Amino acid sequence: MINSEKIIQSGILEQYVLGLLSEEERVEIEGYMVAYPEVHEKVQRLRSCMEHYTGLHDISSPEDHCKEFSMPKCDTLTGKARERCLSVETKFGQLQQKEKEEQLEEVHSHTRLLTALASISILFFAGLSIYFYQKQASEASALAEIQQEFSELKEQHQIVVSQMQATSMDNLFLKDEVTQKMNMKGVGVMPEAEVVIYYNSKEKRTTLDPVSLPQPPMNHYYQLWAEVDQRTVDMGTIDQTTKRNGLIPIDFIPNANNFTITLKSKTDQPSEKGKTCLIVYR
Repeated sequence: MINSEKIIQSGILEQYVLGLLSEEERVEIEGYMVAYPEVHEKVQRLRSCMEHYTGLHDISSPEDHCKEFSMPKCDTLTGKARERCLSVETKFGQLQQKEKEEQLEEVHSHTRLLTALASISILFFAGLSIYFYQKQASEASALAEIQQEFSELKEQHQIVVSQMQATSMDNLFLKDEVTQKMNMKGVGVMPEAEVVIYYNSKEKRTTLDPVSLPQPPMNHYYQLWAEVDQRTVDMGTIDQTTKRNGLIPIDFIPNANNFTITLKSKTDQPSEKGKTCLIVYR
């Protein structure tokens, strides 16, 4: 049984295109073209090549055989040719249906591929959005920490500036010509104790520098006294926790002199001076 490959390799298709076959051979070849799509495709390629060649060399091709082949209808054939034609039409229809199914399957494959790519793109951009959101949140948190540190540094700077201003004012106070510096020495059980009183009647300010004043015993405190117009006046307790720049602020009493510090018990009356005089002004 002859097959399409033998027909294509035989060289008879080239003779058909050139119009060199008899009428019987031509009909047989056209039957093969109906039966075998690959034979029909080969004939079409040969015709295209011949038309291209004749166009280049201005050669006219045979009129009857260079026209495009049109598939003969089965109704015009008889006998075995008609049966073969009907069989070929059925096969050709099946081939066309198969091609359509293959094309549809290819479209479906492309659709599935595009859907998968779209899903991957959505997941990628979603992950990218989450990454940038987390990065922005992290940067915002870092920025908040930096702002907090900057705020703390600013507060510390303000404290340092305030301390410097206070120190500057204290230095001016201590260097003022009006400020009296009064050294107080320890007596009795505290001979090593030493305190300096700074008294300025112009600025109405009194401060105490506890040079070597020990902490008072438990349930006791230091009391400062001054002589005013030959009277002993209470100038308040000495609170060592209020020391600023090494100085303890004291209530100002006009015309005060002859300062005395006594140690008092918390059970003593406020008006009592105390029995033990530890430090006196000399």
